[in-house]
Amino acid sequence: MTGFLGRLSRQFFAAATISCLLLALGICGWWLAVAQGRDGRFEPATSGLALVAAITGVYAERRAAARERRAQALHALADELAKNTELLTGGGFAPLDRYAPKARVHPRLVQSATDAALVSGVFSGPGHAGLVALLHRWRDAVHDFNRRLDLTELRTYVTRVPAEELLAIDDAMHRPGGQLDALQQLRDGLEEVLRERYGVPVRLRQSG
Repeated sequence: MTGFLGRLSRQFFAAATISCLLLALGICGWWLAVAQGRDGRFEPATSGLALVAAITGVYAERRAAARERRAQALHALADELAKNTELLTGGGFAPLDRYAPKARVHPRLVQSATDAALVSGVFSGPGHAGLVALLHRWRDAVHDFNRRLDLTELRTYVTRVPAEELLAIDDAMHRPGGQLDALQQLRDGLEEVLRERYGVPVRLRQSG
């Protein structure tokens, strides 16, 4: 629906600009050929139409530039989400070996594209409130998750942690409704919005 309205808007502004310019050109031609410059009323008319065409063209160009920035931000978000999906489903967050658990360093989720999209204001216009709210939730969740990983790794590497505690920490991360589960639900929601609302799929890289 958004793509259809965008195409319709582009067609309208293009038609308005061309129509004004053609009308101004026609009046100038008629003025020179028929009126022979005797009627000065056509001069402000042609100037006004030219100004309308120029203003319409500038507005259309700004709208096109804003759409291009949004498209770039959307594709950056999709690429970042694909990267985070690979991290979350990769070996870095696999459950510990219950017979030989050991401390490890987890990969950190990335959020630079999310921060850039929110700071740039490309989604500040009407119709994007749902995406902006979801991006804020996703950014906060990723930041909190990475901070918890920092604290957990600091705890497990500074002092010797019993195997039972390592397993308890790992179980808390992987339990239903835990940190990974909550992140996965937010990730799924963001992917759905990108795909259904904006037509931008999240493409994962093929393994192997």
